[in-house]
Amino acid sequence: MNVRSWDDRWLPELARRVQSAVAQVRARLVRVGGPGSVLGDGARRHPALAGSIAVVGLAAVVLAAAGGPGGPGDGDNGGASTEPAVPVPVTTTLGPSPGTSVATYLTHASFNLRRFGETSHGRSAFAVVDLHAYLPPANLPTVFNGVTVVRAYVRVPASGLPTQVHAIPLQNTFASLAPGMQASGRLAAATAHTFEELVAQLKPRTAQDRLLRERYSLQQRASTYEADQLQQPERCACVFAVIVQADDSTLLRLAASPEVRAVDPAPADVGMSALTVFPLEPEITTVVPRGGLFGG
Repeated sequence: MNVRSWDDRWLPELARRVQSAVAQVRARLVRVGGPGSVLGDGARRHPALAGSIAVVGLAAVVLAAAGGPGGPGDGDNGGASTEPAVPVPVTTTLGPSPGTSVATYLTHASFNLRRFGETSHGRSAFAVVDLHAYLPPANLPTVFNGVTVVRAYVRVPASGLPTQVHAIPLQNTFASLAPGMQASGRLAAATAHTFEELVAQLKPRTAQDRLLRERYSLQQRASTYEADQLQQPERCACVFAVIVQADDSTLLRLAASPEVRAVDPAPADVGMSALTVFPLEPEITTVVPRGGLFGG
């Protein structure tokens, strides 16, 4: 599906869903957030903020879903299904899970690539290609020359700001990357506006309130900055990983590229819908952190 048509088709529908879901989320925020949760504490201490916090949480889901297989709404009927629960399919993980040693992962990815060459028998497979540095879109066709590309992972690097990872679906080439980055930029701008409203509404009375306000303010600045950068994709050096579909010789060629840090292939018989991908960001060199919505 074309990224721009995804944006045009789903954003109005998502807006409608957010409005209908806010009332339900408001009642659940404290319970779901749990003790010590930024969202839970904000809802508990300032009930008037609960609706706005709900919108932030739902916006985060939208950002995460932008690169998922099939787009939002696949199989979704608002939670009212009476059908029996469908077993969760077995998935294959590419990339290092949170908490994993980077050195261990790089060794594991190299082993996976070597084993793929021994077992694929010329068949193509999906693989995540991690880059040594954040690259602008203009540099990618040279690195991935002649390679079928499926998805790009983008994050605006910013020291001290918890900017988010955006997954941009591709259609064999990088033609849809710039429009996809701009769509993610519009979502980041909407998120920034919501955090701005939260900061304006929150009147700190305690040290915990002040900490909460500071974290909202930090996320507002991060979302504002990434919105500005993503909506100018030609100037944004922010692509750090790409999912490709290629055979063994092509993956080995990519692994030998000076811009490539690691190539981690799935088995040839694993489809895209069965993959869970953890792309490795360039600045992560020791242990993959256990992050979250607010960059914690």
